[in-house]
Amino acid sequence: MKLLDLSIILMIVGILLIITSFFFKNSAKKVEQDVEELSISIFQETNNLKRRLKIVEEELLLEPEFQVKSPSVQNNAIPNPKVQQVMQAVQQAAPKTKPIHQIIVSQVLELNKQGLSIADISIRSNLTEEQVRQVIANGGR
Repeated sequence: MKLLDLSIILMIVGILLIITSFFFKNSAKKVEQDVEELSISIFQETNNLKRRLKIVEEELLLEPEFQVKSPSVQNNAIPNPKVQQVMQAVQQAAPKTKPIHQIIVSQVLELNKQGLSIADISIRSNLTEEQVRQVIANGGR
């Protein structure tokens, strides 16, 4: 008799566990779907940002008159002292001479061959006139 009671109890517990598993399965499925939707939206946003960044990089390479104005030229405004400190820290941290990319060197040499002045080459290549002179003097090396 005890064996029969034990088997009935185990069977009831098993049936209860199967029934409760249906309820928990639905909540886990919901969480899984939410995570999947979130990962898809993050992936799409990342791709959109990459696309926009690529467009901006192409525009910067294609616009020869593009120049960044120094803060002292902009409307003679006195910026916030905290902004000045941050800008000074960035200027000090940035290396003074960055290597010039080979594509820009080739562009400078080609513009020089076409007879453009150093000032014009400087504007078109976004280099300083001194950097343009150095590139021409070194012959691209």
